[in-house]
Amino acid sequence: MKLGSVTIIIPCYKAAATLRRAVGSALHGAPADTQLLLVDDGSPDDTGALCDELAAQDSRITALHRANGGAGAARNTGLDAADGDWVLFLDADDELLPGLWDELNALDATAQKANLLLFNLCRASGGDTAGVLAPGFYPSLPALGDALEPLLFTSGLLAAPYPKLFRREQLGTLRFDARLQINEDVLFNLQFLQNGSAIYCLHGVYYKQNDVGAGSLSRSLRGDLLDAEAITRPALEALLTQNGIAPAPYLQTSRVRACLNQYGLLTGCKGSLSYARRRALFGRILQDTDARAALRARLQADPNRLLALPYKLGLALRAPGFLAAYTLAKQRFL
Repeated sequence: MKLGSVTIIIPCYKAAATLRRAVGSALHGAPADTQLLLVDDGSPDDTGALCDELAAQDSRITALHRANGGAGAARNTGLDAADGDWVLFLDADDELLPGLWDELNALDATAQKANLLLFNLCRASGGDTAGVLAPGFYPSLPALGDALEPLLFTSGLLAAPYPKLFRREQLGTLRFDARLQINEDVLFNLQFLQNGSAIYCLHGVYYKQNDVGAGSLSRSLRGDLLDAEAITRPALEALLTQNGIAPAPYLQTSRVRACLNQYGLLTGCKGSLSYARRRALFGRILQDTDARAALRARLQADPNRLLALPYKLGLALRAPGFLAAYTLAKQRFL
């Protein structure tokens, strides 16, 4: 069955070191009607020139240039220029793995009923998502069953802009919220699924996320995770309600995971957040009853009891100022 043409969109910012690899992986075995859009997001290095060079070498590639606006804005520029039946997003430091195009060409007619074609990913840091969802067609979110929670949260498959193909007709005028620095992809996916949540899951692992670089979220101290989750939560609630799924357990999971992730960054990463900002973030986390319970369980299970003691004390006293001061001091002196 001919699935239809595919547009691949790669937002590019300071990507000169990895872009050739990403482009090569995307076009390896790709059909002649594939459209590859390289969106140079105002890169200050040689990325823009490399985009033009790659476009001159392959007629399937088009280089687009825009002022810097972030990954969401760059993806929007790509969406405005896309003409494929399906849209696939690839980050400039990631890779598509062999076999994707072969499986797409071998899909049966059932896949044409889907608005989202989902496939699995592996991470440079270890592990993959194979087994989260069995291959096949799922006409609605309720049909996903127990797989819905890991798809939304632990696996990242329904949170990231990859690894998936969006039916372009179903996208319509939907675009990434360029005002967001994080979770713009989560919001985009939730809003897309509100327009139609039929999903077809492929068999293989076809996306490699290179998540061990310095820019990885898990290695960077930032203080906007709680605000970002608060922005996406209404869209999650609307999607679940629309599909007849009780939203409360999922909203709780979303909120608590954001608290745990923000707590982990504050206590485990170096960065320039001020005492006042740290104190405010710890305060928001400690105000959440469910987050406190989850943190208590995590700290109780920590094998490094001595190192965990200051955090246990801060949690027991519900003392955000103490935790803010301790993390700042640890960063400075340890």
